[in-house]
Amino acid sequence: MRKSVFIKHIEHLGEDELRDELRVLYEKIPEVKSFYALELGDEKERNKIYDKAKQSIQKKYKTKSFRKPRRPRIQKINALLTELEKNATYNWDMIDVYLFNAEQGIQFMKTYGFYSDPLKNTIIKSLDKALLLIEDALFHNEYEERVEALIATKIFDWGVHRTVVELIRKVYPA
Repeated sequence: MRKSVFIKHIEHLGEDELRDELRVLYEKIPEVKSFYALELGDEKERNKIYDKAKQSIQKKYKTKSFRKPRRPRIQKINALLTELEKNATYNWDMIDVYLFNAEQGIQFMKTYGFYSDPLKNTIIKSLDKALLLIEDALFHNEYEERVEALIATKIFDWGVHRTVVELIRKVYPA
């Protein structure tokens, strides 16, 4: 259905019919419910959604074998981040999720000695987005400890550590 057809349909509905349509959408489509939970919900409800997303990200990095670790599910992580980004009411809500993804990626690299370009790219991309949001929202003090902890987690292999330090030092000069 094209947008113009949909708009015509909506314009012909009365106020009560529109309310019923919204009610049906809310009940049948999980994305609509999630959107309104973020849009109209309080901070507690938003945090619940973001905590669930962080748990999902953590699961995508889990592996059973220490000797031969399973590749992290970077594509699924990026899809989850994109979906959250679309629905985010306030940009600064995403800072925590982006930092969490970067922390999990770095921890995975360090723990398993695993490197891949997609993993490196998702770490750098998440960290860069988090730092931009920190700078825009002026939340330097709130996240300084977590950001400095990323520098302290030294990964000298593959140039990841150097790139992480360069990104952080643009926002948090030494």
